[in-house]
Amino acid sequence: MHGFSLDAQYTWAKGMDTGSQPYYEDPYPYAPRLAWGRSDFNVQNAFKIFGLWQPVFFHGANNWMEKLVGGWSLSGILNLHTGFPWTPIYNDISNGGNLYYAGSGYGTLRPAAYLGGAGHDTSNSALEAGNANTNFPNGALSYFAVPSYTPVTSPFPTAFPPPQPPGVARNSMNGPNYRDVDGTLTKAFGLPNMPALGENAKIEVRVDAFNLFNNVNLNVQQVTNSITGGPNFGQFTAALGSRTLDLQARFSF
Repeated sequence: MHGFSLDAQYTWAKGMDTGSQPYYEDPYPYAPRLAWGRSDFNVQNAFKIFGLWQPVFFHGANNWMEKLVGGWSLSGILNLHTGFPWTPIYNDISNGGNLYYAGSGYGTLRPAAYLGGAGHDTSNSALEAGNANTNFPNGALSYFAVPSYTPVTSPFPTAFPPPQPPGVARNSMNGPNYRDVDGTLTKAFGLPNMPALGENAKIEVRVDAFNLFNNVNLNVQQVTNSITGGPNFGQFTAALGSRTLDLQARFSF
């Protein structure tokens, strides 16, 4: 068991901002401070464990048997972390989906209030579309209040009063947990000691596996987040990448 190492890391963090994307425009532009919330990339708890094993079967400097059957290297990393946040919205806006004035480009609002009673299960079984919606079993409108607003009824430049300020913070909901194992297996074939190549020449074959066990990790960008979106509110309709293998070969001397 020569050449074995193992390490682990835990991180607690919290990222806050008023907009994580370039050119972000909050649905309620009258009070930018109300956009303050968790960052899109916020991960509160993250744990990883990683290891490397490089066995030596035959000892001795430049042993030809070690060059032939040795040269193995196996490494891997386990990633576990809590999910990214997401924002519930209300977008059932009348008159073509415009707020403030005709053609404003604003057509969504955050709910006026959270009424309580929702579940907090962030497992795949609770959040994957097609499963029972255990977090919002009675539909989103039982847990969030619809904001009041004045419908746009006249063309620009007629302006209308601002809608009710949001009562739910941006990125206030927790997305699905993440788990993943990545691994790398390499085999180096040592070449004979030749004047042109030297004594350390070798050919290395490498396989990188991403999401080695093909775990399902739901995509936080694909969540039904409209409170008028029906029974699938808070559930996710797509996943991140499945298992991917990358093959490489390298000659060095």
